[in-house]
Amino acid sequence: MGTLQLNGGVTLEFDDQGSGPTIVFLHGWSLGKEAFARQRRDLSERYRVVVPDMRGHGNSTKFVSGDGIGTLAGDLEQLLVELDITDVILVGWSMGALVAWQTVTGPQRGRIRGIVTIDMVPRVLNGDGWQHGLRAGTHLYDVDIDLSKMRDDWRAFTRAYVPMVFASGKAIERRELIDQMLELVRDNDLESMTNLWHALVHADFVETVQALDVPTLITYGALSQIYTEDAAIWMDRHIPRSRRVCFAESGHAPHLEEPQRFNQTLAGFADELEQQGND
Repeated sequence: MGTLQLNGGVTLEFDDQGSGPTIVFLHGWSLGKEAFARQRRDLSERYRVVVPDMRGHGNSTKFVSGDGIGTLAGDLEQLLVELDITDVILVGWSMGALVAWQTVTGPQRGRIRGIVTIDMVPRVLNGDGWQHGLRAGTHLYDVDIDLSKMRDDWRAFTRAYVPMVFASGKAIERRELIDQMLELVRDNDLESMTNLWHALVHADFVETVQALDVPTLITYGALSQIYTEDAAIWMDRHIPRSRRVCFAESGHAPHLEEPQRFNQTLAGFADELEQQGND
């Protein structure tokens, strides 16, 4: 475990294990680097695996009102520079995918070899011609209700929210994963969580992803309670140099629900890009 002091007095805690081609994992909202514990354990035998606690999570600096996805991307850019990371694959789960997309359009884009997204879409809210967001057809009024629920009783909100992360109809099978995730999210800083939620649900990367110029692997769960398969199909059709892989037994978290297959899929993608770089 390491700690970086970034510009503006920002602290970023991270894990850095293994050697070889580098993969940086970017966690989802309200979680942290422990969401990728299985990937860190299994993949660090062949790759350098770097997993930060993004701002607002763990012991990293809080995420304040007015910050946006660009703030998290700026932190990631500094991490890439400070740790001398080049030719990296960014793996973004949910909110982490937004950070990856923001970063690949920024000043450190030359350091990025490829992107892997985990059950995420470029815009969370539906409307204005976009219908591939949250399954519930969330609009601004619903967002305000969620924010109010978070502020009223964070633990009650997480008890309702966390089971939805996993495959539909498999709550009993996923009980251990649900309990582990509840443990990860329950002590989060509430202000950071509400500020982050506001930032991510108002982010819009629909145009950005259609102009990407790096290989992209789109992974998603067939049983996701958050997004539809149609969203993954849209991304595959509109993101240049992309392909998609469906995890039939997973919901919003294929890397947790089918970790062995996910790790094999990711390793295959990484090895393919490494071979292309050597040709």
